[in-house]
Amino acid sequence: MSLVESTVLCFWAVSVCGPPLVKLLSYFTGGKFDSLLTWGKTLETKEPSRLLVPHRFFTHFYTTGYLFNTIFLLDLIFQTSFISFTISSAEDLLQTILTPLGIGQFEKFKFSVTQPLLPSLLLHAQLTRRLLESLLIVQHDKSKMHAAHLLFALCYYPLLSLSINVSSVLVSTPVAVLSVVVFSWASLHQYRCHVILAELRASGDNVYGIPYGDWFVFVSSPHYLAEILIYISIFVSSGGGYLLGANCLYQILNFSLICTPPTHNWYLKKFEDYPKNRKILVPFVY
Repeated sequence: MSLVESTVLCFWAVSVCGPPLVKLLSYFTGGKFDSLLTWGKTLETKEPSRLLVPHRFFTHFYTTGYLFNTIFLLDLIFQTSFISFTISSAEDLLQTILTPLGIGQFEKFKFSVTQPLLPSLLLHAQLTRRLLESLLIVQHDKSKMHAAHLLFALCYYPLLSLSINVSSVLVSTPVAVLSVVVFSWASLHQYRCHVILAELRASGDNVYGIPYGDWFVFVSSPHYLAEILIYISIFVSSGGGYLLGANCLYQILNFSLICTPPTHNWYLKKFEDYPKNRKILVPFVY
């Protein structure tokens, strides 16, 4: 395994294992670390203000991802070898640092000349839409998030773009068509849900209401359900690359165990007339 593959795999391993471990640690310390796992309206913390940043900084998250994926996509389309050269140079530098520490030689990574374009295009479509939504639709209030979220987010999309380039293979036409259909269907519903949430906040800061319409009929966090479907479709379009599989596992565990239960419980606590038949994330199941 090359050094770049090992690095990216370590990032996804930390992403998958980190939140459940922090959740467990927070449970045994009386919620001391809850601020690392929640944001926005569900954030309740006594953390020093210097550790909190505005929730609107999520726009930086999508901007960084968009710029990095644009570079990857252009390199892939025009076969410039810029990314390959950059990563090869970085590997040489890291190997020079690691060798005196007694760490053995890693394989040199080489990009495939048959690298599929589809998963990169789907990710670019997702990043473009989310960036535009963040700039034009989302109602940014005065809510906060922990600075650790921002640091993780700034690494997330660049490494996701790299994961696509590292572990994707060509897929058959039916599989490609299926992945595009699921991606488009989930993206449409995620957009609709974000519009619904934005319209609830249009009257001013810190004003919340019960969302109705689209997939909100079934679950409390349909935009997260759509997010999972979007990344599963990208995973399928990549031919089941192991690094993208790790990302899907992160998405499923993070949204099902960490993000959505606090949101669902917050709605139930704040609104007595909140629909009792709504599930947390998966319609009719969970």
